[in-house]
Amino acid sequence: MTEQPLARLIGVSKHYPGVRALTDVSLEIHAGRVLALAGENGAGKSTLIKSLAGAVRPDEGVVEVGGSPVPADPGEVIRAGVSVIYQELTDIPDMSVADNLLLGAMPSTVGVVHRSRAEHVSRKAMARVGLAHIDPRRPVSSLTLSERQLLEIARCLARDAKVLVFDEPTSSLPESEVEILMRVIAGLKADGLGILYVSHHLDEFFEIADDILVLRDGHVVEQRPTSEWDEQQLVRAMLARDLGRAYPFRDRELGEEVLRAEGLNAPRVKDSRLHVRSGEVVGLIGLAGAGRTELMRVIAGVDRPDSGSVTVDGVPVRTGSIAAARGAGIAYVTEDRKQSGLVLEGSVRDNMAFGNYGLFSRFGWIRQTKLARLCKKWIAEFEVKTADTTGAVGRLSGGNQQKVVLARYAATEPRLILLDDPTRGVDVGSKAAIYDKVFELAEGGAGVVVTSSDTDEVLAVSDRAYVLRSGRIVGEIERASFDREAALHLASLG
Repeated sequence: MTEQPLARLIGVSKHYPGVRALTDVSLEIHAGRVLALAGENGAGKSTLIKSLAGAVRPDEGVVEVGGSPVPADPGEVIRAGVSVIYQELTDIPDMSVADNLLLGAMPSTVGVVHRSRAEHVSRKAMARVGLAHIDPRRPVSSLTLSERQLLEIARCLARDAKVLVFDEPTSSLPESEVEILMRVIAGLKADGLGILYVSHHLDEFFEIADDILVLRDGHVVEQRPTSEWDEQQLVRAMLARDLGRAYPFRDRELGEEVLRAEGLNAPRVKDSRLHVRSGEVVGLIGLAGAGRTELMRVIAGVDRPDSGSVTVDGVPVRTGSIAAARGAGIAYVTEDRKQSGLVLEGSVRDNMAFGNYGLFSRFGWIRQTKLARLCKKWIAEFEVKTADTTGAVGRLSGGNQQKVVLARYAATEPRLILLDDPTRGVDVGSKAAIYDKVFELAEGGAGVVVTSSDTDEVLAVSDRAYVLRSGRIVGEIERASFDREAALHLASLG
C-alpha cells in the first residue's frame, strides 16, 4: 500500500514491572480497510489499543495519526480522528440518546444548548449505523443491547472519527444481532473509514477483515491478507502450537443422578424440569431472553422460584437460598465475572479465598501460610498466568481472571457446577484450557450445566442439551443427535 495510512504505530514498546507487554510493534490502518488483530489473552492487544488511543504512553516508538505524532492524551487522539469502541458499554442509561451521543460535545452558545442542532447531529450519526428509527430523546435504557452497541459507534462518528477501533464488540451480543454489527462495519468501511478489529471469534475475521495481524507475547508474529490465512494457520500463529479443537470434548463414564429440578416457575422460568447425572455435561441452548441465566440462578438459590423443587443426590435443597445451595454442593459461575464474579481491585489470592475460608482458617483466624500454599497450588493446577498472587486480579487477562473464578469454585469440590457463558471474552487458547478443567471436574464426579451465547460451543462440550424458548424447556437432545440448525429452529419456534 502506497497511500498514507490514517494511523500507525512505529516501533512501539511498553514494559511493566516483570512484563514486556509490547516489543517493537508496528502496524498501519488504512482508509476503507479492516485490519484484524488476533492474539490470545495476554498477547498485548489491550496495551496496543491503549497506546493507539492515547491512554498509555509507550516507552519507545511513535503513534501517528494522519502522518503526525500524537501525544499520549485520549482527548487529543479523539480530536485527531481515532475513537475506540470498547468491549464494555460506556453509555449512561438514564440519559437520553442525544445526550449520550454528544456527551462533552453538545452544541451550545454561551452555555445555552441548541437542542434542535443536537438532535440533527444525533440523527445524522445514528442513520449511518442503522438507528434512524430511534428518537434521540429516548432514554438509552430503553434500547436493546445491540442498539446500545451501535450507539457507541454513532457517538464516535459524531466526533468525525476517521479511524475506529473495535475491542471485542460482539462478546456480549446474541448471535442474532452480531450480523447487524457486521453489516454496519462493512458500511463504514465502504465510507472510507479505517478499522482495527479485535475479537476472540476468529470466524468474524474471515467475514469482514482485509488483513490479519497476529500478536503473540507482545511481538508481531505475522501479518498477511485474510485470503492467505485459514483458521488452523491462524490458531497456530496465535498459540505457537496446533489446536485440534477449541473445545476438547472427552468421553466420560456417567454415574447416578446428581441434580433433579421439577416444575420450577419464576420470572422468565416456566415449569422447567431437568436432571443431570454425575460426570455429565448438560448444555442449555436458547436465544437471548430464553431464560437460560434465570434458570441457573433459580437452581443456584440466587432467585426464589414461585414453585418447584430442587434436589441434589436425592436430598431436597431449600430454594431461594444461596447458602443452602452451596451447602448442597452447588457452585454457580456467573456470566459477568467483572461485576459479580470477582473483586477486581482485590488480589489474586483474596479472590481465590472468597467463600473458601474453611479450608485455611481456624477459630476464625486465617492461616496465611496455608492460604499461600493453597493459592500457589490452585494457580499451578489452573495454569493462571500471574507474576504475583498479591497483585490486583483486575490486571490479569480475561482468560486468567476466569481461571481464578473456576479455581475458587473447584476448591469446594462441588457436586454440581453451573457455568453461565464461561468463556465470554476469552481467547481460543484459554477456552481450551478452561474446558479441560471443566472436564476434569466432571471426571471427578461433578455434574455440569453450561450455557453460552455461542451455540456451537454448547454443542461442542455437552453430552446432552436442553433447548429453551421464552423461559420454557421445549426440547431435549442427546449428543448423537446434535444438529445446530435444528436446535436453533426449535429455540426460535418452540
